[in-house]
Amino acid sequence: MTRLLHNPEFQRQLWLNWRPSLALWTLLLTGLILALPLALSSPRERLPNLGMTALIGLWAATTAYASMLAARSLSEELRHNTWDWQRLSALTPWQMAWGKLLGATVPAWLYAALFGLTSVVTASVWEMLWSEHRAWHMLALAVLWGLGLQTWSMNTVLVRWESGPWQQRSLWLLVLLGLPFLLGLLRGLRKQLGPAPWWGWDLGPWGLAYVLGVAALGLGLLALWRQLCQRLDVATLPWAWPLGLLAAGIASAGVWHSSLAHLWPHLAGLALLATAFIALQHMGGHARAWHQVRWSVQRQQWRAALSALPLWPVSWLLALVAATIAWAQPDTSAQGWWLLLACIQLLREGLILTGFALQAQRWKSPAAVFAVTWLVINLVLPLLALGTVGEAAATALQPLAVLLTTVPPPDALPRSWAWLALLAQLLLAALWVAWAARQPQKTTSTLG
Repeated sequence: MTRLLHNPEFQRQLWLNWRPSLALWTLLLTGLILALPLALSSPRERLPNLGMTALIGLWAATTAYASMLAARSLSEELRHNTWDWQRLSALTPWQMAWGKLLGATVPAWLYAALFGLTSVVTASVWEMLWSEHRAWHMLALAVLWGLGLQTWSMNTVLVRWESGPWQQRSLWLLVLLGLPFLLGLLRGLRKQLGPAPWWGWDLGPWGLAYVLGVAALGLGLLALWRQLCQRLDVATLPWAWPLGLLAAGIASAGVWHSSLAHLWPHLAGLALLATAFIALQHMGGHARAWHQVRWSVQRQQWRAALSALPLWPVSWLLALVAATIAWAQPDTSAQGWWLLLACIQLLREGLILTGFALQAQRWKSPAAVFAVTWLVINLVLPLLALGTVGEAAATALQPLAVLLTTVPPPDALPRSWAWLALLAQLLLAALWVAWAARQPQKTTSTLG
């Protein structure tokens, strides 16, 4: 607590957001909101409706309102051109994260305190839809999930900071990454008296909500720390990205499976989705990152090379390891085989994307060029070959049509030839990256 009070960013946010009139205004507005169910309800329903209104206000304050304030604290840095001053200061990423997370959201926490106190007092006086211990659970979960959503709202601002329109569309993949947590929470709270297993352990609905909330908050803080390290020019090894994916896989897979064997296909699928997201999202910085890696390797500065490494190869390696383990297990062998093929396919797409990223200065929109190229390679050319030459040529251009099926289509390539076709495509993609890396970069002069 003492370290937080002496946090310069926390003190700055308090100075920006705290006013003596804020407490009076919060008390007045909260009183007006809580007076509505007392004035509009019958005498028998006043206390239950008051408790429900307080509960809704508590969750709205900790999630929606606080998340908006936390995100605004970062967006104002860009709007007021103060981020360079933050980079030159002695603030650490953790000081920046906690200072904004707890200091910028002070108005929301005032509302949460008043609404939470009202809900607990009402539950202790009147047996409503929940008892007193459930009111305390709802209060604790509102704080936990509220902090988690606040961290992810700040992460969203940082992700969109320097993203173009194509990279902003990849935020839908980030939403898909969080779906297992939200669906698991809804599954756990669907029946408050029913079992809520996690890896075969019946934690109860409250226990499952706490586990997923801790996971969401921890992952949000880890992602926020990693992104603030990049923004503050703090060199760090890329361990946070695979660690976060591993923790997310364990937390979300436990909701749907009871056997540890099913962790690996779940983790591989999550890592593949994360690879696609991070490759598209950071496409604009791939060229600088790979040039920094090559420059560091030439000087044998291995730590600097790892620090500059783009994150998509890291998550791809995690997906490959998880898919290999899933393939080696009898229960998940078929799923592991499909995931291994998906890893090979995604490696080809990643190499093609890297080639366009290395030549970013030659294109007005490298992401759009990559998207068109992806459609041509994976859809247009195989269909043209299917209609003009036959299934053999079509499966040569898209060998996964043979490798994913137990019985290949008639007149298709043999399985061995399909493997050769896939390896040839990987070789061509690697040659494309090597050619793009050797090409001189087009520079623009600021002189007339």
